[in-house]
Amino acid sequence: MAERVKGVRDFIGKEAIIRQEMLQRIKDSYKCFGFEPIETPSFEYLSLFTNKSGPDIEEQLYSFSDKKGEKLALRPEHTISKLRVVSGNKSFVKPIKAYSIGNVWRYEDPRKARWREFIQADIDVFGSNDLRYDAEIIACIDFAIKKLGLLNYTIRLSNRKVLQSILEELNVSPIDSIQVLREIDKKDKVGIDGVFKKVLDLIGHDKAEKIKVYLEGKTELKGDGITEIEKVTGYLKDYGIKNVSFDRSLVRGQDYYDGTIFEFEYGEGQYSKVVFASGGRYNKLSKKFDSDLPIVGGSIGFDVAMEIVMASATEDFSESYCVLNIDSIEKSVEIAAKLRKKGLVTDLLLDKASLSKGLEYCNAKKIRYAVIVGKKDLEKGQITIRDLKEKKDKTIKESEI
Repeated sequence: MAERVKGVRDFIGKEAIIRQEMLQRIKDSYKCFGFEPIETPSFEYLSLFTNKSGPDIEEQLYSFSDKKGEKLALRPEHTISKLRVVSGNKSFVKPIKAYSIGNVWRYEDPRKARWREFIQADIDVFGSNDLRYDAEIIACIDFAIKKLGLLNYTIRLSNRKVLQSILEELNVSPIDSIQVLREIDKKDKVGIDGVFKKVLDLIGHDKAEKIKVYLEGKTELKGDGITEIEKVTGYLKDYGIKNVSFDRSLVRGQDYYDGTIFEFEYGEGQYSKVVFASGGRYNKLSKKFDSDLPIVGGSIGFDVAMEIVMASATEDFSESYCVLNIDSIEKSVEIAAKLRKKGLVTDLLLDKASLSKGLEYCNAKKIRYAVIVGKKDLEKGQITIRDLKEKKDKTIKESEI
């Protein structure tokens, strides 16, 4: 038996159908907010990613050489590829509102809600510093998530300038700042005392104590970062979004974000505390592409969202039809064609089958309506439709189909 590659998955049947429907809902939501698609290749020059993140990033990529020796890599995200496109095209009308939905690849150890091939559903605004776009990104993702049926979550909001200003006031060196931020980012796992113990060895007792007081919420905060958080929170209220809270320990990608940062965190069951959407502002990134485009963006981790949806999904009948060829294949094909022309999802059993076998097939696939094409009905110019969910039959004239 052929084995599947580690870290990837197969999707069949109902699960595959739900995935496609969810992807369409996200796409429709992004389009509803005026975002337009940008589609990029699955692989790029390796240098596109190493120039942004350094040579060490290659360990996390699926990189390879083609037949001419060119070093290439499967894309680990959409943003860098999109930035390549927009920074090299002067004809775009700014601000550029773009979305990209598709597979990305990262070489890492597979574990719960982590795979080597997965789907990201990104949106970005290129070319504006207006913080209203930060709120628009969050509001658009919130709109899409609700369309997926996910409701029990909170939005954690912060700004990289807040922690950066505190570290600068404490005269923490740039190298130590990176490690301090890494430790702060672990607060939810190790607690405030756990963070304190780690940073104590890095920056000394007095500075570590001030970091602890900050995380405990006992420090009065001022400055650009707090002002921007207050503005974004206020703009979100205009969208009717109130489940937003300032999270002092939120860090996110250290070489990436330089302003607003946010995470959508699920709030119940086995996926409680799982982050399934995130993003922020990263104005400085475009400078690595010899450009000066302010950028704010976000992404739904589609596969994580999919797992949450599937965990609460009920095994119910789909609103679809199946034409059962009991006595006439010609008439069955004709009836199926009429249903499909009306846009109805219609399966068709081409092999002649007994009624019991046909209904067994429909029940196994959770198809709600069985269209029974039998000899006695056909002689009367009628057909029978069985609702398998309600366990009721309805006979109609064939002309009324």
